[in-house]
Amino acid sequence: MVPGTSLLPTGTLGFFYFIFLLYLFLGISVVADIFMEAIEVITSSTKDVQVQDKEGKLYHVEVAIWNPTIANLTLMALGSSAPEILLSVIE
Repeated sequence: MVPGTSLLPTGTLGFFYFIFLLYLFLGISVVADIFMEAIEVITSSTKDVQVQDKEGKLYHVEVAIWNPTIANLTLMALGSSAPEILLSVIE
């Protein structure tokens, strides 16, 4: 992979690989956090709807655009498939 790494002692090489692995996990956690914040903003959006009661009065009601169950199922499917999709793209 990197020229000269076979000349290093295995303990030192293992230490550097471990630090690099922690760095990659930190990057993945930052990206996942940003993704979850974006999904939360998207799924919490609402719209105003006029509702008329039996006497004919109009009321303004805020209604969620996204169904929470559908949004959570979509997130679960995307989150569980993301590693395989990324591996396919990288290969």
